Order: sequence, then C-alpha cells, then structure tokens
Amino acid sequence: MMLTLRQAMWASTAIVCTMTTPAIAQDSGAAASTSDEATPSATSGDEGQIAEITVTARRREESLQNTPVTVTAFTAEELQARGINDVSRLIQATPGVNFDVFPKTAPRPFFRGIGSSNQGAGGDPSSVAFLDGVYLARAGMLGIDFYDMQRIEVLKGPQGTLFGKNVVGGAINFITNKPVAENEASAQLTVGQYQQLNGNLMVNVRLSDTIAVRTVLGAISNDGFRHTVDGRSLDDENKKSARIQAAFGVTTDTSLLLSADIASQDVAQGARYNVEVLPFHATGSKKGYDDFDKPRISNPDQPGGTDVTTGGLRAEFVTEKLGFATLTATAAWRTLKFDNSEDFDGTTAAQNAANGIPVSGIRVIQNERADSYSAETRLNSNSGGPLSWVAGLYWNHDNIERVRESLTSVTPTTINQFTGHSRNRSYAAYGELQYNFDNGFGVFGGARYTDERKEYESTRLTGPRASPVVNYTTVGAPGIARAKLATYRIGAQWRANDNLFAFASVSTGFKSGAFPETPASAILARTPTAPEKVTSYEAGLKTDWLDRRLRFNVTGFIAKYRNFQTIQAIPDATLGPGGTSISIDTGDATIKGIETELMFVPVKWFDLTARYAYLDATFDQLTQTTAILADGSPVRRDLSGNRLSRTPKHALNAEAGFSTPNASWGWLRAAVGVDHQSEIFDDNDNDFVEYRRPRTLWDASLTYHITDDFSAQAWVHNLTDKEYRVHQADTAGGLFVLYGAPRQYGLTFNARF
Repeated sequence: MMLTLRQAMWASTAIVCTMTTPAIAQDSGAAASTSDEATPSATSGDEGQIAEITVTARRREESLQNTPVTVTAFTAEELQARGINDVSRLIQATPGVNFDVFPKTAPRPFFRGIGSSNQGAGGDPSSVAFLDGVYLARAGMLGIDFYDMQRIEVLKGPQGTLFGKNVVGGAINFITNKPVAENEASAQLTVGQYQQLNGNLMVNVRLSDTIAVRTVLGAISNDGFRHTVDGRSLDDENKKSARIQAAFGVTTDTSLLLSADIASQDVAQGARYNVEVLPFHATGSKKGYDDFDKPRISNPDQPGGTDVTTGGLRAEFVTEKLGFATLTATAAWRTLKFDNSEDFDGTTAAQNAANGIPVSGIRVIQNERADSYSAETRLNSNSGGPLSWVAGLYWNHDNIERVRESLTSVTPTTINQFTGHSRNRSYAAYGELQYNFDNGFGVFGGARYTDERKEYESTRLTGPRASPVVNYTTVGAPGIARAKLATYRIGAQWRANDNLFAFASVSTGFKSGAFPETPASAILARTPTAPEKVTSYEAGLKTDWLDRRLRFNVTGFIAKYRNFQTIQAIPDATLGPGGTSISIDTGDATIKGIETELMFVPVKWFDLTARYAYLDATFDQLTQTTAILADGSPVRRDLSGNRLSRTPKHALNAEAGFSTPNASWGWLRAAVGVDHQSEIFDDNDNDFVEYRRPRTLWDASLTYHITDDFSAQAWVHNLTDKEYRVHQADTAGGLFVLYGAPRQYGLTFNARF
C-alpha cells in the first residue's frame, strides 16, 4: 500500500514522537548543534543592559552591532512575548516591510516597496524567505511553524551575493533551534476569543553521547473572525505542524544534522465586502472609499477555502577536518500542495445585481503543486587573523505546476482556465572576503555568478465547460528565459570605539524574467519579461550608549531598479462582462529611505523598542496595461512619477514595557505596542480606489512570570478594534475588500522543563 506524502511524513512524526520521551539529563559531551546558524541568538549582558544578539546575515556568526547589513533580528524571547506566530504579525512588527494577503495562506512580502504579487508558475518572489538556509520558492511555503525558533532575521535590501536566488528586495531568515546535548522540553497553550486554541510542544532528547533528537509539534485553530449569514465560518484557521531534527556527532570535529518538517492548513476563505457601494472622497483627510463599520457578517453564495500542505527534508554535513576552513554541505527538498477557491465578490447574485455588478458572481480558483530541490557547499575561513572569507557553490531546481481560473457566474457554462508549468534551474558560485585593519577600519567585497534557466509551458482551455477545447498550448514548444549574470557587494566599515560602528556598501541583485499567468495567446505565453535588476547604495550607523542601556541604529539608502516587474488584475473585455486577466509590466524605479531602530533600558523596570522607516518610492518610468478592449488591443497609461504600490511613506512599530522587581512570588511585565502605517496605494495608478488610509493598531499584554520557566500572559490584539484592509481588488464594477483581524483577547501559558 502506497502512502501519500502527507501520510508518510505524519507517520514518521508519530514514530519519532513515540521514541523521544524525556530522560534524565547527563553531564557528558554533546551532540551539539551542527549548523553555524545554531548558536544562541542573544547573550545577556549585565542586568539591565541591552542583550547582545548573534546573527548570521553574512553566513558567519557576528554580533548584530558589528554587521554591515541592515538587519532586524527577533530573538525567541521577543517572538514569544509579542505573540509573533505567523508571517503577517512578523511583518507588522518590521517597518519597511509590508505584505499582500490573497489568500491568507500565501502572504507575499514587500521589502522597501519591492515584492511581487505574481503567483503564476512562471513568476518568482522578489523578496524571499529561507528556512535554515533553504530557499522557500513559493508563497504557500511560508506556512511553517514559528514555535521553537531560535531567531528570525529580516535582511533589508538586495542580498544577491550570499543567499540563494531572487533576493532583490530583502530576505527573511527563519533559524530554528537545533538538537542539544541535554534533555529538555517546553510547551505553550493559548486560548482566546473566537474559539482560539493553540498548542505547541517541544521535546529534546539526548539518545547517546553523540546523538540528540528535537521534536516540535503544533496545532492552531479558531472559529473565524467573521461568519456567513447562516453561521458558517469565514477567516477561520486549522493548522497542524511537526518538525523533527536529529543531530549526529560523527567525530569531535564532524557532524550531521537531518531535518524533516510538515505543516497542514485548512482555512476558510476571507470575508469580502464591496466598498464601492459606500461614499468616495477624491480629496480631504478621508480619501478613497469609506469602510464598513466593523462588518462581521458576509454572504458569499459559494464560500471557498484553502487547503495547504507544505514541508520538506534537509541534510547538513559539517566538518572542520580541513583545518583552514569549515566545510558545510546541505541538500534539501521543499514541497507544496496548494488548493484555493474564493468567492471574490463576497455576496449573492441578487445583491450583485442590486449593486450594479454586471455578473452574477466572481470566483477565483487556484491549484498548485511545487517541488523545490537545492544543494549548497560552503567554506568558511577558520583563521583568526585580519582576513576572513566565505565561498560556496549553489544549485536549485524548481518544478511548479499551477492552474488558475476566474469565474464570472454563480453557475458558469463556459471555461477560461490557464495551466502553467515551469521548470527552473539555477547554478551559482559565490564568495565574499573581509580584511580588518588594526585601527578598526575594514573593507569587504564579494560577488556571485548565476546561471539561471526557466522553461515555461502554458495551456488555455475555453468553450463549453462540458466539452472544453484547447484555445492554445505551448507544451512541447515552451518559452525560455535564460540569464547569466554577476552580482556583487563591496563596502567598508569602521569600529570607531565600543559605542560606534559605521558602514557603507554598494550591492546589486537580480530576479529572473517572468512569464504571464494568463496569457491571451501562445506568443505571449512564450515571452518573458526582462530580468529585474537593482543597485543599492547604503550607509549606516550602529551605536550603543549609557553603558549599553541605549541603542540607536540608523540606515540611509538609495536603490535604483531596472525592469521592476509589476502585476495586476485588469478588465478584459474579450472575456465578456466582468472578465479579468493578469497583466505583467516592467518599469524603472528609484527608492530612497531611512530606517531606524531604538532600544532604551534606562532603569530595570522600563524598556522601550521603537523601529521607524521612511520610504520615498517612485517610478522613473512605467507604462502600465490597464485594460484589454473587446478587439484584444491593450489600453496603456504612463504612470511615471507615481508611488510604488504597498509602500507607506511612514511606518512605525514600537513597544514599551514595565516590570515589577523580581520577588518570591515572581514578577509582572505590562507592555503596550503600536503599529502605524501612513497611506498605501495597492495599485500603481495612485487613483485612491485601491487605497488604504493611514491606520494605527494597538496591542497590550500583562505577563505573570511565576518563575523563569513558567509564565501566564493576558493579551489583546488590535485594542481599539480598528478596521483595516489587508487586500483589495477593483474588478467587475466593484472594489472587493478583505479586512484584517478585529480585536481579540486571550491567555497564553508557557512552560519549560
């Protein structure tokens, strides 16, 4: 009997969980973590000081304050205290990064205005994520479990020298805790409003002097923030996850780490609302369409949902036997099964008719299967002298098949379905070195040579649903996108004293050309865009003051983009009333900005963390397709000078904490947080239709630390119950909006053993 992928991985999880019952801790040598990314993320200084954080943003261990890269690092303690357990909450806590949610299980991050809404098989993300160094090729692969993360590093700007592929805007590095040589366990339980119930468990077992296994299990469920008129859940979530890692200390200087993980999500569709029935304001403080006042009921006639399974395998071999360098070799496989259906108009045919919508219903169906294979061999220098270096080889192969169809009738009789199949491969060789002089001055430089090839096939079905016909197909005669490019990074740094570190750099990156997801003809299906390229100029200061009780970091940058790929759904009259197609255009853009980070611990009972980003992101040149006429000819507009979509000029995230002294009964910590964003255009037209007004969200919590190992936290998210948009689309005579989560309160219990 053959097992499916999901059955096999869940079965292996159950077997390992049965084996890994806690044992008595022993004192002898260790099956320590094998990865260079697995050292503790923060080392506390004297009481009351700001902790030092170790990061691996340059594929080597460095203090965050000595790293010439703009990095926002979240330690395990901060993730837990702030309730950051998914990508949306992570991005909200990181000014300069935004996201697009359609659907909820496939968030697409935008770094400094750079990202991609292209979900097609022939497109790639511009800002990407890595799990323990492994490239996550598709948005649906971001549904990983956040529990027992060692830290998360958010790297701003192009990382085109040292990391994977397509890192044009930035990268999120998820770094998990690895097996350790002690028996330990932790657990977390969350209960909250809307029937929220989350449970997590970690068990680490030392099996011998050289073998340790770490198992992490998780489950998340809620009953949905909104419902249909007949009581069915919308916005609900059901997720199960497991992660297993086994560390083998082959010898004292050689080790092997094997990892497997899986996450399965079953999520109801979001509640959609057509705000075009509300007043529109072209000027004034409340531009754009008004929002509904705390809508909690939606009325889709065909409620959809998303079923996602993602996971993978990873092997990492590390040895120091070479002497002059540490050799790290990894091989990994990531997989995705993604099925989504959504009633896009969020209401019935009768209500569409009453609202003047020319179609009875709008539904989007997306199905995807993806496998991503990668291998990397890296050398890190071991000399303790002024010269350090890293060099490596990288290989990646993605196999993606995706089906998309947009329906414009509740009971459609015709079909307009697009199937895309992309086979991508990438080879790269890279290296970076740094030389530090005795006076605190240092220089660094690196380069990466990449050879990428993308082969894309597309098939379009049209005609009666009962007997569809092939409108066109490029199977057997695919489109080919090929790029052989070198990217580089050069710069200098200066450690003036214990308090002041300065750096400046010039870095480049690129992303392969994209194929359209819904091309109107075979010719268009074979025609990729030009590769997306960026050159970024960046300078920054990292400072510590008042005996490391005050930290202030600031970065300024200018990024020049060429062939920046934009994507949007546009009216397509060739498909009849309400028909839409996905259009890809390219333009040039300049993005300037300043990002700051402030940490302040003046006294033991108070702490403040504030992060702020200012972005001036405009197109130097963009001619965008805005519609397709009935005769098939495109309508285009010159949008030069417009702001990039999903890019607020101002973004601030801050949290202030107040703690009582540690007493025999424990101690309390109260915290209040704020997340502010200025106005956002969700399209490049800047016409205040797909537009988000400025919004401010507040969170608050009160944590009772019974001991260092046990705590209970009462929390509330979106304290003022602010209504804010997370996705919207102007189509078929309506503006259909998804709102973010309303106010929610709950309790979280944490324990370590």
